[in-house]
Amino acid sequence: MKDVVGSPEHSPLGKDSAYPDQYDPSLLYPIPRSQGRGELDDIESLPFNGVDIWNAYEVSWLDPKGKPRVAIAVLAVSALSENIVESKSLKLYLGSLNQSVYRSVDEVANIIKGDVQAIVRGDVVVDMELLVGQPSRVVSPAAVEGLLDLRNAVCVDDLDVDITHYSIEPALLCLDQSDDEVVDECVSSHLLRSNCPVTGQPDWATVFVHYRGKKICRGSFLKYIISYRNHNDFHEQCVERIFVDVMRACGPTDLSVYARYTRRGGIDINPFRSNFESCVDNTKLGRQ
Repeated sequence: MKDVVGSPEHSPLGKDSAYPDQYDPSLLYPIPRSQGRGELDDIESLPFNGVDIWNAYEVSWLDPKGKPRVAIAVLAVSALSENIVESKSLKLYLGSLNQSVYRSVDEVANIIKGDVQAIVRGDVVVDMELLVGQPSRVVSPAAVEGLLDLRNAVCVDDLDVDITHYSIEPALLCLDQSDDEVVDECVSSHLLRSNCPVTGQPDWATVFVHYRGKKICRGSFLKYIISYRNHNDFHEQCVERIFVDVMRACGPTDLSVYARYTRRGGIDINPFRSNFESCVDNTKLGRQ
């Protein structure tokens, strides 16, 4: 197991990699959350709690008779953990289980939990659904109390706005000057695109912002989300930046930001940050 935290440039991202099929926890590569949070000026303490939900669709191993078993694994990594796991390293690590023998799905889940907790240095919950017949759903490891409900989110993508910024611009955010009402609403956009800071490959997501406070100008929110189009950052760091920018510009009393990213390498990453809600629905969206 690696004990030294590295930079993204030294991770497996963007490099030719062997794909071992015997269990190897040393493949997991940690990246400090502090590297991304250092760019959020004037933050002395985190203004949110949250979780990163990783859905892994390519988990397999051998049972004691040598027959392959396959499952969907859901990893919930606390946003208070010291590190994140670099995504390609997690793919390689999960692949290393392929020709290893385990007695049960619970044994595999416990091994994954222990290894990922050691690398992120924080709390991790692992739930797994063994694929027998038709899989029922993507399993959510979170309790239902305090659940962010996405069903009533208002999508802003059809607004008629002129777009001039494709590099991140927090100054685009503003309140709706025509409406002084305090609202409780959730707005969303499918147009969040950012880029991997190492490979430059695009990452696509639907973002949800649930807030209570003065009404945010929806056009300004859409312009701001589109301004991430040429921005280079990890998924988790983008969501934290959105949280901080919305809080600074619009001053809601309560705020949650949740992004559902599309799958890459058999894994999708879904960061959630909130100062008032405790968990989110992990049902996958249409393009996931």
